[in-house]
Amino acid sequence: MCIWSGNQFLAQIFTWLLVICGWYVVHFFTLKREQRKETRERVNTLLNSLHDIEAKAMSFHQSKEFRGDLARDLRTDIQRLFKCLKRPPFSMFKVASHLRKEFRKSITIRNFEPSNFSCQAADSQILRDIVDAVDDIEEQIEKEFERLYK
Repeated sequence: MCIWSGNQFLAQIFTWLLVICGWYVVHFFTLKREQRKETRERVNTLLNSLHDIEAKAMSFHQSKEFRGDLARDLRTDIQRLFKCLKRPPFSMFKVASHLRKEFRKSITIRNFEPSNFSCQAADSQILRDIVDAVDDIEEQIEKEFERLYK
């Protein structure tokens, strides 16, 4: 015959509540960690795309003659990058519009038409502007990641 006293029953309830709360806390933090890891992977992919665009832009501006195919690819890649910034998880990131504008302008505003194209030296202002714009966007994305996922 099993006889429970009131104290034993309360101890059992308390134990089960503690187990359930503990499981919930562990589950919650595991989900948060997984979300952070997935977002970090997406940030790394985005930054790789940003650096690929930078490399293409450098190659374009340092080529001997105007390359229309590379110019088209750069425009398309920039558009895709900006669309990506509007989708989750990046839609929560606050990347200033002036940084996006400066990035696009650094690549496409000067020396981007066949009529006025010229090969740029490695230390040209155009190439320095591209590097600066990429660095600014990268820094902003990293700051936003840290702000959201500390």
